[in-house]
Amino acid sequence: MAHADTLRRYFPAVQQQVYLNTGSNGALPESSIQAMQSVLEYLLHNGRKNTVYTREVQRVSSTIKEMLGQMLDVPSHSLALTESTTHGINIILWGIALQPGDEIIVSDLEHEGVLLPLFVQRDRRGVVIKRFSTAGRKEDWLPSLTRMITPRTRMIVVSHVTHLMGKRLPVEEISKIAHDHGIYLLVDGAQGVGAERVSLRQMGCDFYVFPGHKWLCGPDATGALYIRPDLQIEMFQTFVSSSSLAGSSAQSFSADGSYLWAEGAARFEHLHADLLRLSGLLESLKVIHIQAGLDFIQARIAGLTSRFMDGLLELPEWQILTPRDARAGLIHVRLPRNVSLDALQQMFHQRDIDVKLYAKERVLRVAPSFYNNEDDVDRFLHALFEFTESK
Repeated sequence: MAHADTLRRYFPAVQQQVYLNTGSNGALPESSIQAMQSVLEYLLHNGRKNTVYTREVQRVSSTIKEMLGQMLDVPSHSLALTESTTHGINIILWGIALQPGDEIIVSDLEHEGVLLPLFVQRDRRGVVIKRFSTAGRKEDWLPSLTRMITPRTRMIVVSHVTHLMGKRLPVEEISKIAHDHGIYLLVDGAQGVGAERVSLRQMGCDFYVFPGHKWLCGPDATGALYIRPDLQIEMFQTFVSSSSLAGSSAQSFSADGSYLWAEGAARFEHLHADLLRLSGLLESLKVIHIQAGLDFIQARIAGLTSRFMDGLLELPEWQILTPRDARAGLIHVRLPRNVSLDALQQMFHQRDIDVKLYAKERVLRVAPSFYNNEDDVDRFLHALFEFTESK
């Protein structure tokens, strides 16, 4: 517990409230804020885009990818930095030579950040989007998924952990199905990376996209994309800039039409050299990967989510939607019919409890991370007990 208490002190926000919304935005560690403040001070006194600044951007970017590669069990050259999960999805979808009538199969629990890029592929390129159900046990729906594959199917798209139920999908088995049929697998890792240990080498997916601002506790507009190394040469580059080139523009670009792309997945990067966000992300990764460690984080989250589920069993009116044996860091609960969403939201606000509420689905989501403690869980459960008894 001493290690957990020490780590908690790195995150001022979680000491001021019951912060249970990491699935939306992770709390920022103090070191991340300090790093970004240092960048702003440097820019204020030294100006922008000088040689020192450019070299620091390159160093920090490279260090981030090396650290992410260690965390995900893949080489750093297979990773490209992005601004979000959806940013990475767009890079992949526009980079594949899809034709009218080609099919993409997607699960029934995907986020709009996944579905919107797919719908654009449907509307602009004539791609057929097919949905499959993940209800019940995997033994019930994996055969149905397999039967949906036709000679026109090009890709399967699934979440590692679904945002609407908190259900971990069997991505390794889906990967085998995809590759047995010669099609791609794209995995949305927004609710996976940082909540548990992830080995993309073992998972076997072709593409994996994730943000930096959720379970990795980084700043907004950060993220990364994994592209299987042998597929990088097959993909078109549709969003490019000077950051997609090998070295500086003077070395790898000529106005006569010649250019040289960066090695590996870096050729798919088209970010502005934003040292502010990158420095903040690097410091957050140091806390996650070095100071806390993914094994500790996974065990800590598992213990806290188990405590949530055990406590919620005392409130049978609140239906737990997340399967205990296939959970990561998200716990979803269906609101009773007699509960007012507005009243519930007001109660949480008055008690300084930050959770996620889905109005349309009438679902409450809690997402504890390693910086939470048992008192956070108990304060949430006590508040929910009192609210329920008052109805």
